[in-house]
Amino acid sequence: MALTEIGIMAHNEAGNLSALLTVLVSEPEAARICIVSSGSTDETDQIATSWAAQHPQIDAIIEPHRRGKASAINRFLSTLQPDTEAVVLISGDVLPSPGTLGRLLAPLDNPAVQMTGGRPCPMNPQTGIINRIVHLQWTMHDRISRARPKLGEMIAFRPPAVPLEADTIVDEAALEAQFTQNAGELAYVPEAIVHNHGPQTLRDLVAQRERIWIGHKVLLSRTGYRVSTLRIRDLCRPAVEYLLKQPSWIPVAIAAVTIEIFARLRGTFRYRLQGAMPTVWPVLTSAKIQP
Repeated sequence: MALTEIGIMAHNEAGNLSALLTVLVSEPEAARICIVSSGSTDETDQIATSWAAQHPQIDAIIEPHRRGKASAINRFLSTLQPDTEAVVLISGDVLPSPGTLGRLLAPLDNPAVQMTGGRPCPMNPQTGIINRIVHLQWTMHDRISRARPKLGEMIAFRPPAVPLEADTIVDEAALEAQFTQNAGELAYVPEAIVHNHGPQTLRDLVAQRERIWIGHKVLLSRTGYRVSTLRIRDLCRPAVEYLLKQPSWIPVAIAAVTIEIFARLRGTFRYRLQGAMPTVWPVLTSAKIQP
């Protein structure tokens, strides 16, 4: 790749941003890094500008107001250089393993592949029902994505990309829809490990699942694109296969399904009857890495 540009979308990520940048600047493929900090009220802006001042390859865009991740992505995309051959998007609250960037970019050498995504692995402890549900969810995500890619947390794609609709709340899925519209292929790269941090309270977990459900339903209605994890019946076979081998996770799976159904029902009510689809959702504080 002649030029790889990395966009980091951040809002109150002081607890993780320096660690993330330390990993990225050490990767040989990281030609340019742009941090878009939107409406941060902690030390995120100061960390971003400090790194930009010390590293010529890093730019910092400080936005006074938080207008949603899609708007931040569009701001970053508007700064791309004409000779850019690969674009990487990563949230400020995740931490890729060393070498992940190169692994993520490698499939783009195939002209048929338009977008790639790594394997999210939660840093939550495996204690307590909510933490175990988070681990189970990402295990199922991995198993499904190996057959039908569902990309998120850290993605790479070949430009150009059409700017996202400002009110979308499932940006990676919206890009999937865009790049597969003309028969472009998606590549899931399980060796590209991206550590994230899931919700640790029931309230935050329900809110997260509800938000994702609404976002995917809106995307389906607008584009006809259905992500591979949207329908519960598509999750049943990989879940059963896994639980037959790991029966100790059955109670966790029952709890996860109950929460998912509740979140989807509540999300459907809010969207269809109340017209609720906020672009900027409340921060899930239990999913944040604290400084």
